[in-house]
Amino acid sequence: MRLVRILIIGSLCFGAIPAMTHAQSRRGVEIRETAGPLEQQAKPLSKASPLPRFKSSSQAPAYPWELRRLGARSALIVQVTVDGSGRIVEARRAQGPLVQVAIGSPNDAAARRAAADAVLRSTSESLKEVRFDDPPEGPSTFQVSFAFVAGKSRFALADPAELLPAEAQPAPWAAAEGALPTGQVKMPKQKKYVKPVYSKAALDARVQGTVQLEVVIGPDGNVTDTRILKSIPLLDQSAIEATLRARYEPIAVYGNPASVLSVVMHTFTFKTKSE
Repeated sequence: MRLVRILIIGSLCFGAIPAMTHAQSRRGVEIRETAGPLEQQAKPLSKASPLPRFKSSSQAPAYPWELRRLGARSALIVQVTVDGSGRIVEARRAQGPLVQVAIGSPNDAAARRAAADAVLRSTSESLKEVRFDDPPEGPSTFQVSFAFVAGKSRFALADPAELLPAEAQPAPWAAAEGALPTGQVKMPKQKKYVKPVYSKAALDARVQGTVQLEVVIGPDGNVTDTRILKSIPLLDQSAIEATLRARYEPIAVYGNPASVLSVVMHTFTFKTKSE
């Protein structure tokens, strides 16, 4: 399997490598920087060994809003150690997270680090729920790859020979591939509007202004992905979360279901009683 060529097409960009926080380890399986005691005792699996299968109930990680904000793709390879019940008992970061920002999105170092940290956090949380069928007897260790592309995440057993690039350049927004810009087609009618909610931090900072987003509306009228074009950092998350919950009329072009690419703006404003 060639994870990078399948999931991160084109020239690749920045790979931030933040440390796993204490809060992450409480919620999920801690992703270590060095081999833990069980990994050191475990039997490494190879192509000659019977590889375990993911249980069908295993779910992919949640897609972080910090990654959506940049229209970014990401890849991460984790060395997991599994016990005899098929549960992941230890995890170590093997490569990544690699974060590839979309052209035209915010691309500052802090935003990239936040996205990489969110990928680690989301992966950590999902590892707690991943189970394997017919695991080998005793602890075994092998690599699992995680990919975050165009609003969707997935994971698979990794090829030990696969290498993630150290750096990469911004690339076209993957979620927009195949979507028709409004201008070529009529913007679908909105069926459900969701008002963004002010975060406490934004209220405390008395931040106001307009956040501009680019959105992909799927053939069923659901928003499949969104990214920031004009950012107000303390308001971006609220704008993204509200936009993802909006609903539109399904659209078809010459009778064929179609995805639409458009721009949405959310204006945040407030007044105190004294004003």
